[in-house]
Amino acid sequence: MEPSEFKCKWIDKKELWSIADDVRKTYWSEGVLPINIEKIVEFRLKLRPDPKHGLFSSTDMDAYLKIDLTAIVVDYDFYMNEKFANRMRFSFAHELGHFFLHKEVFAAFDLVDPAAWKNFILNVPENEYSNFEWQANEFAGRLLVPHSDLVLAIKQAATIIKENKLTDYLENDPDAVLSRISPTICKPFGVSADVIKRRVEREGLWPPAL
Repeated sequence: MEPSEFKCKWIDKKELWSIADDVRKTYWSEGVLPINIEKIVEFRLKLRPDPKHGLFSSTDMDAYLKIDLTAIVVDYDFYMNEKFANRMRFSFAHELGHFFLHKEVFAAFDLVDPAAWKNFILNVPENEYSNFEWQANEFAGRLLVPHSDLVLAIKQAATIIKENKLTDYLENDPDAVLSRISPTICKPFGVSADVIKRRVEREGLWPPAL
């Protein structure tokens, strides 16, 4: 199959969430935060992290799943720098999204190296590729940010807003308040503020009831 012929299968968001929840329950029974995604990848799924120098500079990719599903190739500089820990955690979770959702794509295309991936990305229909990546991102976000823990975090934030008499701000500009508190909410999950903001919005948890 040529990349131009690729069509991404449709997966409803609730089905994506269910798959991510099942994966978390199966491979992270500890239930503690942040989820040790690298432990899941390397020791529970036997997917070897494979750091590669210059991956991001040559392809704009942080990571990719090898075609034989034995390893996740990651950019060496990001992988070795603690400053990028949250970014790499999401990248690993994103590749697990492809692992659990898109195995048939790896069977259909010869995605053996960064050049093959780049060719695939450049030549698939834009809307199909967008859906392909959106599914992996949605899986990753739900995997790293369990719904029940997020609900609790939002309830705690709502309490603080109420105690500090900031309800008028919430009513007048809920998006601004969410942007303000997301950097705090995200810390226990080990993800970025943008990931938390997206999860809160996607799962309809904002604005909270006071």
